[in-house]
Amino acid sequence: MMKKRMMTILSLVFAMAFVMTGCAGSKLNASETIAVLDETKNIRLGEFSLMLRYQQAQMETYYGSMLGGGIYQQEMPDTGEVYGDTAKRSQMEEFNLLYVLEAEAPNYGVTLTEEEKGAITEAAKTFLDNNTPQFKKAVGAEQTDVEHLLTLLTLQNKMYDALTTDVDTGVSDEEAAQKRISYAFISTTGTETDDEGNAIELTEEEKAEKKAELQAVLDAAKEKGDLNAAAEEKENITVNTTTYGTDSSSPAEAVREAADLLKDGEFAELIEVESGYYAVQMVSTFDREATDSRKEAIVQERKNTLYDEKCQELKDAHTFTTVDAVMAKLTFDQTFTLKVEQ
Repeated sequence: MMKKRMMTILSLVFAMAFVMTGCAGSKLNASETIAVLDETKNIRLGEFSLMLRYQQAQMETYYGSMLGGGIYQQEMPDTGEVYGDTAKRSQMEEFNLLYVLEAEAPNYGVTLTEEEKGAITEAAKTFLDNNTPQFKKAVGAEQTDVEHLLTLLTLQNKMYDALTTDVDTGVSDEEAAQKRISYAFISTTGTETDDEGNAIELTEEEKAEKKAELQAVLDAAKEKGDLNAAAEEKENITVNTTTYGTDSSSPAEAVREAADLLKDGEFAELIEVESGYYAVQMVSTFDREATDSRKEAIVQERKNTLYDEKCQELKDAHTFTTVDAVMAKLTFDQTFTLKVEQ
């Protein structure tokens, strides 16, 4: 399982090529120190630059079309800070943690196998072979940087398990209990707009027609004992089936409140909300599959919380200093995107 997870990290993180646009400028000195852990462990610029550009490439690839070009040069609306500066600071916080986890790994008996080390070396070589000299010049990363970054990420993955081994995995049915319901919604919000683009509200008569339409479906459902079957011939009415528990925020609160009063198979009376009407059927007041799935989610949430708490404790036990002058050398004059295989 660990080998499979490690290989997933390697393949997802760096088994790909980058596309860069814009002038590469002067070559970065990969060996420069960009940060120091405990006043003795130097963090190479090439390492940090590589991870920063990977994150940038992800953002530019997946969100560039929605947020516009030059994402990293745009100002944050809440702070006025350039997003690139925010990204660098956030990435450095992550490097702080990665280096702390590497330093603490021996204390938890966490090491890499020879097989894992070999896979990391091969993945690093493949990554560098897949990318252009222009990219390598702009990023400044060398084989040693790629290898160590992959080592850090793999150790982090293994440290997660080590730090969460003592988590409480006991979750009762009562704590995780999930109900399954089916519900249909018909909107009374107008879909047509006026000349200024504002939604035209339905008349009271039109709203009454919508209500009567869903009421007819609900009446038929009560006869059939099945909301889905009753709505099959209605093209504008879709029945959704979902599960929820005491800590759920969906579906709508009015739907959950009405459903909580029902037994298996029962229907609520038509529910009116500001935006329309709901018809609800309780399918099961205790869904075994969904409850078991929620148990797993609760344990995972506990692990994440414990991991975050322990990571903070470990970080507090170390010192970490950033070299601002070297950080300033990382600008966002170029755009990096991930090369998509055709």
